[in-house]
This record gives sequence, structure tokens and C-alpha cells, in this order.
Amino acid sequence: MVGGGFAGLFTASELIAAGIEDVLVLDQNPVPGGVAQTVQRDGFSLEPAVGSFNLPHPHLSQILDRAGVAVDTAPAASKRYVYRSGRLVEIPGSPKAILAPLVSTPAKLRALAEPFVRQGGASDETLASFCRRRFGADAGHLLAWLMASGVYAGDPDKLSASAAFPSLTLLEQEAGSVVRGGLRAQRRRPDGVPGPRVHTPVGGMVAMADAIVTSLEDRYRPAFTASVVRPHPSGWVVEGVGELFADAVVLATHPESAAGLVDSELATHLGRAVSAPVVTVGLGGSGESPLPSGFGALVGPDNSMASRGLLFESSYAPGRAPTGSWLLKVIAGGALLPEVATWDDNRVVAEITAEAVRVLGSQLTPEFTEVVRHRPGIPQYVTGHEGWLAELDGLLTGRPGLYLTGWGYRGVGLAQQASDAVRTAAKIAAKSADQLD
Repeated sequence: MVGGGFAGLFTASELIAAGIEDVLVLDQNPVPGGVAQTVQRDGFSLEPAVGSFNLPHPHLSQILDRAGVAVDTAPAASKRYVYRSGRLVEIPGSPKAILAPLVSTPAKLRALAEPFVRQGGASDETLASFCRRRFGADAGHLLAWLMASGVYAGDPDKLSASAAFPSLTLLEQEAGSVVRGGLRAQRRRPDGVPGPRVHTPVGGMVAMADAIVTSLEDRYRPAFTASVVRPHPSGWVVEGVGELFADAVVLATHPESAAGLVDSELATHLGRAVSAPVVTVGLGGSGESPLPSGFGALVGPDNSMASRGLLFESSYAPGRAPTGSWLLKVIAGGALLPEVATWDDNRVVAEITAEAVRVLGSQLTPEFTEVVRHRPGIPQYVTGHEGWLAELDGLLTGRPGLYLTGWGYRGVGLAQQASDAVRTAAKIAAKSADQLD
């Protein structure tokens, strides 16, 4: 396993659960977790990447339970906001969201007609096109923008609806309507079984990564930089500090990093992956909190701002700020403003603070500031991504024993990475069983 981020840790855990004990995770970093490294300073705990996840989930839950990861519920996270037309608007966590004052009455009526819209659209439709077709021009434009911002910091006119949000397009395919499909899914949920809710790891993402590593026992090797992964008559070789031989190698890294390890043909293909650099800004201070109760706010499309989303960290996860203090996390840049990642720290803090004041309607005097740049950044599942994946699978067929997983392929969230870990481990276990027969 090359890569000690959560994709690699999840896959290693699944391999061991499948009965494959001879597993080794190689991590170029001194500590596990990849980009999800908790920044702890002055009593503040900033999660510069993912900081929460929805549970229960069929795959993520089993991995966390197996490792004994302690989690807290975050009931305040059910409250969400959108900043549009100069005001912060609360979005109900139910179908009543359509009643929020975000679009005109005619636009709402058009959106309510979604169940009666016939299926159609291109085979690889952009997210913007899909949402406009289903919900109308105005409501669809807003919905696509918010979805692209909240998950990918992406451009809805470039993201592929089916690749970036497969569950959304599947609703239309199965029920002929997103709304009807969603209602059917709710009815299929057994009585008494709760829907997914936001949870946070006790001690932060770094504690979660440490717990999984502990469950792996001696199968995690930090500070090992792989330089080449190449085939060998008996399997594969990972070159780094010496050579390691393996029947199978899983590259659980960003496609750009994986491209630097493999042969030129595969590297060229991986080099076509698209990503968007983002900047995470932590702003914290003491005194009365300027943050509303809730999870956070997405910035709507009618604002020329660098910020894509604001997360009210100390509101939904109070332990991330000292008692009597507050912590705000802002995600800025992304596909539409990648140049934000090139700004110096002073400019980032000044401009993001000014935008936060504008969104919150309160003055901010941050005493804690932290700027974390993510390059190459968040993978962007643009149109053509599914074809790219199919070609990648074809290339891997000619390289038996080599596997790729992580957020660059089949989902950027922790839940999707857990699902891909299950898929990858099952393929390796099946091949191992065939070799034993």
C-alpha cells in the first residue's frame, strides 16, 4: 500500500478483514492521515481538510467500528445556510428547503414541477445542465452551484453530473424524477433506522488516523518515500529506501502522485486527471461568538468572492475552540479562482476575513489564523471522467496486481473512499483466492 491517507488506511483495514494479513502501508509523511492533518495551536483545533462525515454508512461505519474510532454526534450541523443577495438564509433540512427565499416564486413553482419533467439530457451531462433541466433555469442554476461548491469547490458547468453526483442521476434513471426517487428511497428505509447524521471524530482527524494505524499493528511504515513502482516476474517492486517485493501494490495517492511512480503510458493517462487548488483558512478568537448555530454557509453564485464556503466549527463541534472562544473555517479558491492559492498569507487572511464579515454581518478580530494550501487540490470529476476511468481500468488490466484508489477516482468524500476501499480489497482477495486454487 503506497499512501498513508485515509484511502490507504481504509484499504489496509479491509484487506486484513478479508483475511489478507501480509499488508504494509508505506507513507511518505511522518504521521498518517494524508491531507487531513489536524492543526492544534493555542487551544484551537483546525481541520484543514475533511473534518466530519455522515454515519451510519455501510462501509465507513464498519471500518471505524473495527478500529475503535470514537465519534461524537453534531446535532447543530443539521442547520445550514446560503449567503445570497447580501443576506444569510437558513435552509431547512427537508423538502421545505424549496420555500427558502433564494429564488423567485415562479422559479420555485418550476422546481416543484420536477416530478413531471421527462427524462432526457446528454449521456455525459454537466451538473449545471442536469439541474437546470430537472429544476428549471433559476433554481437549477443555484442548486448546481451549491452542490459544486459544497463538495468540489468546482465549476458546475464543467463537472459531470453522473461522475460527480452519481446518486443524483441514479434517482432520475430509476424513478424518472429526482424528487420521486428520493421519496422512494426514504420509504425503503426500515422503520426505526435513523438516516445519516453528521459526526466528528473525538480528538480530531489525526486521532482517527492514529486509531486506524493502531488497529493495523506493525503494518504501517511512516517516512518511506516510494520513488518507483515497477513490475517484477513474481509481482511488483516498490523502490524507496531499498526495494520491497509484493504480489500486489495499491497506489492510494492523488493521481498526480501516482503518475510519478509508474510507467510512462500509465503516467500519461493519470496526468489527464483534473484538480482544483484550494486554500483553507482558520480564523479564531475569544469572546462572544459571531457565528450562527449550525454547520456552515455556502456562498451563492451572485457574489464575486474568493470564499466558497464557511464552516462554523465551534458551533457544531465546540471542542475545536477553547471555552469562551470561536473558530471559523473558510474554503476559498477552487476551480473558478485557482489563483487564490498563489496569494501570500497576509492577503489571504485579510481578504477572507473581510468576506467573512460580509457574510456574517459581524466584525471579526481573529487572534488565531492559519492558512493551509492544498495543491494539486480537490479532484474535479469533469465531463469525460467516467470514460477516463474506463480507460484506466483497461490499462490496469494489462498490469495485474496494480490497483489505484483514493479521492481522485470514484468519490472525494470519506464515505466514498471507504466504499472504494471495500471494492479494492474484494478484488485483491478474489485474485488471491484464485491463485490458491
